[in-house]
Amino acid sequence: MTKFVKSFRHALDGIRHAAKTERNFRIELVSTFIALALSFLLPLSGTELAIVFLTIGVILSLELLNTAFEHLMDMLSPQFHAKVKIIKDLAAGAVLLGSVSAAIVGVLVFLPHLIEFFF
Repeated sequence: MTKFVKSFRHALDGIRHAAKTERNFRIELVSTFIALALSFLLPLSGTELAIVFLTIGVILSLELLNTAFEHLMDMLSPQFHAKVKIIKDLAAGAVLLGSVSAAIVGVLVFLPHLIEFFF
């Protein structure tokens, strides 16, 4: 197996691990499936689709990075340390900001189509 193929396998292993062990990642996956379903059911433009896919990728990536930071910091400092708390809080803050932005994107992209569909 080539190094390139192995790198994909390792990446998929990380995603599977997060899906099995991280509640927030599973919640974000459910949100992803809802967004994808709406994307295919509603008549989104190419630009709107690109925005939805980019937003999904950013949020899931942020959550994976946050999880990696948490695991790394727990390994380096199993006991409480104020600086470790700050690092973990910063990473979680990045996910929060991204998630709020994603929710706004969702409203801006999907709401007009949903209103048109139902009314």
